[in-house]
Amino acid sequence: MPILWRYLLSGFLRIFTLCVCSFVVILLVARFKEIARFAALSSNFAKTWLFVTFQIPLILPLAIPISAFIASLLLFQNMSKSQELTALRASGVRLSTIIAPILLLSLLLSICNFVICGNLAPSCRRSSKELIYNETSTNPLLLLQRQNLVRMKKSFIQMKADDVNCAKDLFLITHNQSNNRLSLLNARKFTISHSELIGKDVAGITHLESENGYDPLILENQSWMSTDASTLSSKIKKNRPNLETSSLEFPMLRLHDKKKAMNEILRRISLSIAVFSFSILGCYYGIEQGRNLSKKNLMIASSLSIAFMLCYLLGKEVKNPILAFLIFFLPHPIFWGASIQKGFNR
Repeated sequence: MPILWRYLLSGFLRIFTLCVCSFVVILLVARFKEIARFAALSSNFAKTWLFVTFQIPLILPLAIPISAFIASLLLFQNMSKSQELTALRASGVRLSTIIAPILLLSLLLSICNFVICGNLAPSCRRSSKELIYNETSTNPLLLLQRQNLVRMKKSFIQMKADDVNCAKDLFLITHNQSNNRLSLLNARKFTISHSELIGKDVAGITHLESENGYDPLILENQSWMSTDASTLSSKIKKNRPNLETSSLEFPMLRLHDKKKAMNEILRRISLSIAVFSFSILGCYYGIEQGRNLSKKNLMIASSLSIAFMLCYLLGKEVKNPILAFLIFFLPHPIFWGASIQKGFNR
């Protein structure tokens, strides 16, 4: 590999790596509420760490293109300011030769981003949802203690909890939608043992369907009872999450709705190409003449980047595949045309 290529690639990768790590940290902080919610539901540190790890591939598809733009822009701005670019061109090195290694690396990063968007990110999104579901399906006492986190509606819960496997003086009132009545459950103690929920001194009041104007009640008192913990958890928690198109890999998208699947495929391809488009934009608009940096180039490049993000967000909401194709892919030829025109002016 030529020395010039190694110099350019090392400078690009240093800034690119720093930007990607920064975006990952920032977006993980933005997802802190979701991470904290899972940590409260799970007492297992390893699973909490695994859940956090699953969030990183969900961030990378957007972090990689933006980081490539910042890295290429800052690299050529620094080379212009230090007159390195002027010296290279004065020695006979063409501008296309200088930019070539960055564009080749951006093509490789586009392929990597395509793999992340197409397979890794959907798999991690689905695995994180499965992890949440499994963690909240094994222990009903944990669900009751974290009622505000699992969003149990139309319920009143009061208990004394020493740990996630034991609850004392449980008092639970729920709304029975089948007969529009309230049900009450009271127990002196509930414990979890070997996936079994064991209760002591349990009392319950429920309603039957009204007949002949009567409103029959069922009163139960048991000194001891047991039931499968996971079965009870499935009754008091929300339903299993549905798989969205964003949680499906490319082979699985064929089994989904065609319009939604096509829009999702277009979104992923657009994000993959965005790495190359942002890189070429940063390269050409990072080149400056003289020691003083021009704000005009930075303003134009930033405006085009913001326009891409707006098109990306708008394309996600569009249901027509043809219109979604135009919205997702219109920014790319604009980026290429603006960059090539900037190159001719140099």
